[in-house]
Amino acid sequence: MESGALTADSKGGNDLFNSGVDEDLVNFKEGACSGSFVKAVPDYMRITDASLDSGFPCKSGEANKTFSIAVRFKTADITLDQYMVSKQGTNVNSFIFYLKNNVLKIAISSLGNNWNSIGHDTALQSNRWYHAAVTYDNSDYSIRLRIWDYTAGAIVGVDKTGILTNIFIGSGYVFVGYLTTLLDMGGNLDEVVVFNDVLSVAEIDEIRAGIYGGGAVVSKFGSLFRNEKIEQKIGMFAGI
Repeated sequence: MESGALTADSKGGNDLFNSGVDEDLVNFKEGACSGSFVKAVPDYMRITDASLDSGFPCKSGEANKTFSIAVRFKTADITLDQYMVSKQGTNVNSFIFYLKNNVLKIAISSLGNNWNSIGHDTALQSNRWYHAAVTYDNSDYSIRLRIWDYTAGAIVGVDKTGILTNIFIGSGYVFVGYLTTLLDMGGNLDEVVVFNDVLSVAEIDEIRAGIYGGGAVVSKFGSLFRNEKIEQKIGMFAGI
């Protein structure tokens, strides 16, 4: 999410449609800009399932169900329900990476019209920057939620791990933020990245630190620092 390229996918062709999200050149944690979302307007970005690159997790008509998502965020009122990244639609739901009652959560739909969720055990705070990541492995339905608190300069509590369910592949949109006033984002999102594989703890921490692959940053295109070696290993699809 950089100035002049809030919706640009710096890895592939998954560019988003923008509905109201503004640039914030003051509050950001990567690059020189973030996306500013106003709660209850609502502001959101989205892309149709048909427009997703082949291989994107849970793309309709394809087989890949495993994914990892990482995002930097700050919200004005973390007690409110807020969807950060999701793939969903009427009876074609796949996943939601979201905030609910001060807690970071992941929800998986097994049938397209239901939700099974797990939340991190530590409550978060409003008006603080966090780096959050979720991994979902469809081979055993395992998840991990990992959070870094920029104010404390430390990992939040202990990573939450658990088991969910098989995931539904449907034709829902991919959303950054959301389009209803009860579930939309209110605050800032920065460097949203989606992978078609399970990130290790070390890889999650490297994304937060901006050193993909444990070596020197070799390129910056749009909003994302990229190391080609790790891209080939874990198959990154979107760097928004």
